[in-house]
Amino acid sequence: MKKFTLFSVFLFVSILAMAEIADIPFVPEEFDVDILQYPHMVLMDNPSSEQLDTHYTFTDKASSYQIRYTFFKQTVPDRKDIKMAYVMCILPVIFNVAGYETDQVANFNDSDVKNEFNGDFGSTVFIMDPKSDFGKGYKYIMLDFFYKNNQGIVVRSMLFNDLNFVQGKYFLEIYHSFKFHE
Repeated sequence: MKKFTLFSVFLFVSILAMAEIADIPFVPEEFDVDILQYPHMVLMDNPSSEQLDTHYTFTDKASSYQIRYTFFKQTVPDRKDIKMAYVMCILPVIFNVAGYETDQVANFNDSDVKNEFNGDFGSTVFIMDPKSDFGKGYKYIMLDFFYKNNQGIVVRSMLFNDLNFVQGKYFLEIYHSFKFHE
């Protein structure tokens, strides 16, 4: 266990060092995307969190979920090593939101990201029992990242307590509640 923890710390420090050298071309700033607000989605004040600022937060009347949107605007157009920069941007976000290290990141199919969100590629991670204040009050976080060339990264966080939420009648609407501009 000590070796894994030591390796994880070394990996994280290495990524941060590479990020400084590579000059990550993303800043936490809003950019234009279409957010669809369905009738069951109630806009609320953004909860404060030391781990990740949120630009928009929605819930339902029963507070059975929260969906939070965070944006990282791309500052360097047509970056050649954009996938490496993307990884260096999202990994610290994942570890901070979870409150622990996880290697459960999965990539979406690029054509699905294009068809469903008008993006280029994306990733997802399912976080159980978050240890950070970002997930305070929730058992689960579905953390999704979507990238669109020369626009940036949309981070969609879905927080909930009941696993049946992902099979509920509103889940697909919530899941598809944003799209990148052309």
